[in-house]
Amino acid sequence: MATSYPLEVVTPERVMLSEDVVETSAPGSEGSLGILAHHAPIMTELIPGEVLVRFADGHTTSRLVISGGFLEMSPEGRATILADSAERADEIDLTRAEADLEAARQMLEGTEVGSPEQAQARAALAHAETRIRVGRGER
Repeated sequence: MATSYPLEVVTPERVMLSEDVVETSAPGSEGSLGILAHHAPIMTELIPGEVLVRFADGHTTSRLVISGGFLEMSPEGRATILADSAERADEIDLTRAEADLEAARQMLEGTEVGSPEQAQARAALAHAETRIRVGRGER
């Protein structure tokens, strides 16, 4: 069995997850991050996307969607994800996610190229697309 480490996923509203895990995959600002036990200490920005967690039993996984945040792997081997918002796959309301996708598309159409509003609309679009994909159980 693989070595586990403690992971907490925290939002402003709640502690979403506090478990021993063997692997965490998260959407870093510089690309996808894979975290295993004994990973070097790190603090990095997370972008909107999917967090995949494999629990200590090695078989059970959990899929979360975050809207961004930070990941820290402490020198003591504890991982913490501070997310702006997060949802488990089973919490995603697909009707609402599809409405959010359409709203993000409309917001994107009305923005100037290279503007902060365009970046915000692109982030909202990516977040809505990820929520739909994860909510449907797609990879």
